[in-house]
Amino acid sequence: MPSGSETVLFAFQCITVLSAVGVALLPNVLHAAVALLFTLVGVAVMFLFAAADFVAAAQVMIYAGGVTMLVLFAIMLTHFIYKAKLKDQGMRLLVPGIVAFGVFTLVYRGLIDLGRWIPQNAPEKFAEFSSSPKTAAIGDALLGNYLLAFEAVTILLLGALVGAVWLARPEQ
Repeated sequence: MPSGSETVLFAFQCITVLSAVGVALLPNVLHAAVALLFTLVGVAVMFLFAAADFVAAAQVMIYAGGVTMLVLFAIMLTHFIYKAKLKDQGMRLLVPGIVAFGVFTLVYRGLIDLGRWIPQNAPEKFAEFSSSPKTAAIGDALLGNYLLAFEAVTILLLGALVGAVWLARPEQ
């Protein structure tokens, strides 16, 4: 019987996979962007379960927050894309999708069974390492030695937003 945390993790894995399929198959670009948001939040929850709290927070702030909002702004600025409908390839991809799902299920079950054969011994001092907070050290590094690179990424994203606005302006 799976525990409560395993059930929550499995639920978020299902949400992540289904919304990723939605990103690929939804004909409306705006709906695909919202599905992308759910995919990125689901990945962040999986990072939390892997005890990677900083990576989960970065996933939510940078990808789920920043990149998704950038995509939504680009869609809203270029209103003709918002109204565009993509070709529906759903029925053409139904059989390959079912085959891929079957292969994925077999590989997943195989990895679960393989995990039962691998010894579950934790390395020395693992409990001490996993319980110590790592976010403060990473934050000090980002705002200390790596501040220039952190700000360069910020300027790059700002340039991408300005470029999207410039490309979306109407022809004169």
